[in-house]
Amino acid sequence: MFRSTLVSGIRPALIVPLLVSGFMANAQAADLQLRLMQTTDLHMHAMNYDYYKNSEVNDFGLARTATLIRDARAESRNSLLFDNGDLLQGNPMGDYMARSRGLSYGDIHPMYKAMNLLGYDAANIGNHEFNYGLDFLIKSLSGANFPYVLSNVFTVDGDDDASNDRSYIQPYVILDRRVMDDDGQWQDIKVGVIGFTPPQIMSWDKGHLEGHVFVRGIVETAEALVPEVREAGADIVVAIAHSGIATSHPDGLKENATAELAQVEGIDAILFGHAHSVFPSEAYEGFPGADLEAGTLHGVPAVMPGFWGSHLGIIDLTLTQEGDEWLVSDSAVENRAIFRREGRESIPVVGSQQDIVDAVAEEHEATIEWVGQAVGSIASPINSFFALVQDDPSIQIVNNAQVWY
Repeated sequence: MFRSTLVSGIRPALIVPLLVSGFMANAQAADLQLRLMQTTDLHMHAMNYDYYKNSEVNDFGLARTATLIRDARAESRNSLLFDNGDLLQGNPMGDYMARSRGLSYGDIHPMYKAMNLLGYDAANIGNHEFNYGLDFLIKSLSGANFPYVLSNVFTVDGDDDASNDRSYIQPYVILDRRVMDDDGQWQDIKVGVIGFTPPQIMSWDKGHLEGHVFVRGIVETAEALVPEVREAGADIVVAIAHSGIATSHPDGLKENATAELAQVEGIDAILFGHAHSVFPSEAYEGFPGADLEAGTLHGVPAVMPGFWGSHLGIIDLTLTQEGDEWLVSDSAVENRAIFRREGRESIPVVGSQQDIVDAVAEEHEATIEWVGQAVGSIASPINSFFALVQDDPSIQIVNNAQVWY
């Protein structure tokens, strides 16, 4: 567990004259504990269900992660819940909603039916949110009962004046929260939240984005934005980065820049994703700047909780008041899994939350029916026995579909 005590915590003896007792109590305010929880890369897996196999599974699904969320929330006086994007695309339900059923303003996307029940505090946008186009994205986000941030994507305005560039979605939000300190007294804190998506969206979804938005680098955006968030009153700053970590980067803007982001002054905690991995874990043994026991990157508490709802990421912060400021004096990081491995088997650790299952039941059943529809017919058997020596129909039909798409 990471330890970096900033305040001794010594209490004054209770013989202080009444005239100054109020001042001393304020100067020696008790620490407070703040739990940050994160889901990431859910990829439309609201249910623990594999639509390709048409069967339930044990190792993914927000309906089961919801149990971990509610248990972790019950353990803590003060907690905040965040999502880190790659939410709206990734399985047949995502395609059904975007390509078949569609959304109108006023409709609630099934993922937000579930997430609104769980009381998310804020969320970030991943690269796959752009796969279905900006119109579908905005219609989807309108159903969320919590704010979204996206710090490094801007609207194309047609001029060369960077000073008047506008964020496509608000670059940060400050969450005003009343929390209880260790002495049982209420305190008011302001949590600044910033969020980032990979700059490569301009290549990956060029057809949807070119001429509408542009992207800046994750680190350069953070360096400019964090002082602004602090100036706006944030006591602590939480960065939600849809970006992994890497020791080397190809030419151009960094896709996996979280390790560099951790070195930006003024960030108190990092929730990251995109890499479909777990941090801290043995997978990052020896990574420069990573302390796996403490769960930190360059001294900053950081967590990445897998994918598809496989884990819930948790950062527990101890905040100590020093003058008018709240400083992170201690932290602990963990990932909680919804399953455990026994050989090749995934054994469930928690069950599903029924209200989450019920919330998406209509779209879930509609997706199963949609996936089960026939898409065509053939007049004779198709095989690939002679694919190496002559044109082959089984490969040709796939090639034709790819060219058409």
